[in-house]
Amino acid sequence: MGDPAGIGPEIIVKSLESLESFGFPIRIYCSFSVLENLGFSKFEAFKNIRFLDIYPDCDVPFGVISLESGKAQLSYLQAVVNDIKKGLIWGVVTLPINKEGIKLAGFKFPGHTEFFASEFGVSDFAMMLANSKFKVVLETIHVPLKEVPGLISVDSILKKILLVHRYFPDERIAVAGLNPHAGENGLLGDEEVRIIVPAIEKAQQLGIDVQGPFSSDTVFNRAVSGEFGTVVCMYHDQGLIPVKLTGFSEAVNITLGLPFIRTSVGHGTAYDIAGKGIADIRSFLSAVDFAVRLKRRLSV
Repeated sequence: MGDPAGIGPEIIVKSLESLESFGFPIRIYCSFSVLENLGFSKFEAFKNIRFLDIYPDCDVPFGVISLESGKAQLSYLQAVVNDIKKGLIWGVVTLPINKEGIKLAGFKFPGHTEFFASEFGVSDFAMMLANSKFKVVLETIHVPLKEVPGLISVDSILKKILLVHRYFPDERIAVAGLNPHAGENGLLGDEEVRIIVPAIEKAQQLGIDVQGPFSSDTVFNRAVSGEFGTVVCMYHDQGLIPVKLTGFSEAVNITLGLPFIRTSVGHGTAYDIAGKGIADIRSFLSAVDFAVRLKRRLSV
């Protein structure tokens, strides 16, 4: 359910009939009291949906950061992890957490991606954002921009390319440069020459259809036109801005490299509209649909 003080609970209530129509078992990790505060009490009306009251009697106001909301968010995630380790579920779709709130409860990670990777001992993982037009994968995620040049490496970029190829072996991959105009052969920065090009060449030697580095002001247009399925990006906003600009309401967050499927909405807790009945459910339903399609792809 994500942050009980955000729009996650409303999105769940609005999405129940659509979730039921998927036709397979779904478990919702939540607090009944929060859903009931939104006027929903007919939990028994759904055949394929099981509601798990993980944090009972959660009493938090919408749009307010609190220790209790943080404890609730963390309890949902820990319950999900326990059930994945028991083999009870093959995938999880997460609604947004409030990072400040959940840290009050002892959460020590920048976000879901790093939390799940730590819980399952995964070192090679990647954050992917997708809409119906194209996908991006991030070389660095939640770090200050000034630290990005020192964090990218040949090995790390190569691992991101390999992860994309593992999940989408038939797609052409592009790699974005770090600097304007992809460095202009070293005139505007040498990270492309020293780091990015060697990573691409190593991937090509392994038979992967990957090209670049390309300037950021052109590569996303080429991806939207269908030339590339995924663009490997060097930093957070480089990748997320074009994805959200070209398909904000359908944007989906995917974690590659985990021993289960994990997708998420492409938006935050939206405290400014929480509890007002106007939350958009399209990103959430896209995340569920993407998880199902990815499960079928990987099962083939």
